[in-house]
Amino acid sequence: DVKGGAIYAEYRTDDARLTIEIIKTASANDATVANYVEAIDFLYENGKAVGVQVNDQISNEIFEVRATSIVNAAGPWVDTLREKDKSKTGKKLHLTKGVHIVVSKEKLPIAQAIYFDVGDGRMIFAIPRGRITYIGTTDTNYYSNIDEVHTAKEDAEYLIKAVNQTFTNADLTLNDIESSWAGLRPLIHEEGKSASELSRKDEIFESPSGLISIAGGKLTGYRKMAERVVDLVVKNHFDEDELRSCLSGSIELTQPAFKNYDEVKKYKQEIIERLKVHQLQNQVDYLVSTYGKQTDSILADFEKQTEPDLELRLISSELNFCVENEMVMSASDFFVRRTGMLYFDLPRLKRSIEFFFNKNINFVWDENFLRKGI
Repeated sequence: DVKGGAIYAEYRTDDARLTIEIIKTASANDATVANYVEAIDFLYENGKAVGVQVNDQISNEIFEVRATSIVNAAGPWVDTLREKDKSKTGKKLHLTKGVHIVVSKEKLPIAQAIYFDVGDGRMIFAIPRGRITYIGTTDTNYYSNIDEVHTAKEDAEYLIKAVNQTFTNADLTLNDIESSWAGLRPLIHEEGKSASELSRKDEIFESPSGLISIAGGKLTGYRKMAERVVDLVVKNHFDEDELRSCLSGSIELTQPAFKNYDEVKKYKQEIIERLKVHQLQNQVDYLVSTYGKQTDSILADFEKQTEPDLELRLISSELNFCVENEMVMSASDFFVRRTGMLYFDLPRLKRSIEFFFNKNINFVWDENFLRKGI
């Protein structure tokens, strides 16, 4: 007999939105932020790293950035930069690939995230989100190009088989997959261990040049990882300086922030009333979960526009907000990394793509993105 249960919501984090809101908050607190800028080499003085040579991938301009301390938190590219620094010794990364697939909620109509066993001893999620359910993740060793990570047929078949064995009436096939994504975990190599057995613990490496690298870890521990790195930077370079106390614990992400869930529900109801007259109330959950109270800025722009197709007008206002506030430069920036539309609402993306082609905006249309048949 079942005597109890538990529900947790960690799975619902939108990692791309979390990242962009952290960047925006850092910028609001005097950080200098550069997008589409690649570190191509280090600058040295007396054997110490004092800066990086970078390439602006939009203008192709090469310039220098100098700093007292350099932190390498480049995820799967951590060892690439350690190699440039000639400090890749001792421990190294062990990359594993994780894949998610997306199906219509009609194909797998679940109300809550479900965590279930797979035949090989692993566990995977099935997670509802809006009009879709996404399923993942895999955990396999990865040795190919880290700039070209894709979902392979065998990855998708593995996840579909797992779902069909658990949900015997689902009967999913490859044709039911609307979209998918794949990413890499920058774990620390441990001899003799399989991908799933590797520890998710983060580690810091210091090189003779002073370069600080951090790898491993999980999203849930990102603040603690950042704290450890900043403490090390302060110890190495600013220990004798008078510094103000750390404020990050009291800084709210996404201004203005919600105080509690009741405030979220009240705000959603207000947005429903504003959009009901335009028959767009079905977009409220998406807008509020994606932008929070910044939805007000999007709707203010929406009310100024004259585009007769109201759905396209709303997407256009989202784009305007993201271009002006979130450093959007390309189609994949907007449709993948800011809105997640490619993954979670492919029909909406397909309805809007031609409209965006015809908009007179300073937008880089990513050929790789368009070649996918969108």
